Amino acid sequence: MNDIETSQRLAAADTGATDSLLQTGALTDEQARVVSEYQAKTGLPFDEAAVALSLATEGDVAVARRAVQGSLALQLAPSAALSDELIVLSDPASPRAEAMRLLRTQIIAQHVGAGRRAFAVTGATDGSGATYIAANLAAALSQVGIKTLLVDANLRNPRVDAVFGIDPNGPGLSSYLSLDVNRPERVVYQNVLPNLSVVPAGPPVARPQELLSGARFRTGVDILLRQHDVALFDTPATNENADALTVAGVLGYALVVARRNHSFIKDVQVLSAQLAASRATVIGSVLNEYD
Repeated sequence: MNDIETSQRLAAADTGATDSLLQTGALTDEQARVVSEYQAKTGLPFDEAAVALSLATEGDVAVARRAVQGSLALQLAPSAALSDELIVLSDPASPRAEAMRLLRTQIIAQHVGAGRRAFAVTGATDGSGATYIAANLAAALSQVGIKTLLVDANLRNPRVDAVFGIDPNGPGLSSYLSLDVNRPERVVYQNVLPNLSVVPAGPPVARPQELLSGARFRTGVDILLRQHDVALFDTPATNENADALTVAGVLGYALVVARRNHSFIKDVQVLSAQLAASRATVIGSVLNEYD
């Protein structure tokens, strides 16, 4: 069977998923890498590329697509409207949105342009506005064609789901870390905005620090980074727990958020020292003047 016939047959399935083999974890990491490289050369959808390389059959694709259709963990879609907190969308002409685009330019030049793939967004104290900055920066990056992933690594008091209208009781990062889902791709809300995908925190779990410190988190990060140009990880304030330091240590980089008339210089200095001790480079700091 040639590539054209394969394409026609797979298109006839019309399940809406063109990378079901990837979403369901049907291929090994090495096979997925080979398929992705072939896909880049040929322009074929992922499933079709896998069949063309004889790494999967049409039957495998059909089974994977049925799994995508029948699984809540794979059929992820926002359940409510986007929040007005996404000012790059709700108020794009405002000074706040313009400031976010300026931050985007700096991040692209100093971080993405240097080949770095991910960073944590954190504040020294609760209420600094880390989620606000992370969500808007992620949306701004996606607007210029950068394939962006936003991960809510705040497993204690998550807010990314509310910003993007995602069901807080749906699967998320905690589902993957606690072994309820076998692959991190299965908890990614694909294209919440063009070029922007989101991994919400997921259901509450006990001992989030232990989950974020485990090898499974590192493995999941590695897998997700292969599929996106850049990933932002929203994290809780460091004066409450060490989760943000753990996440930043895995990623290697962090963006520090302080809030005008709320954050103390000493707290930010302590946070910077803690990040350095965790072997995370501070790529910049943001003075957040807004809620």
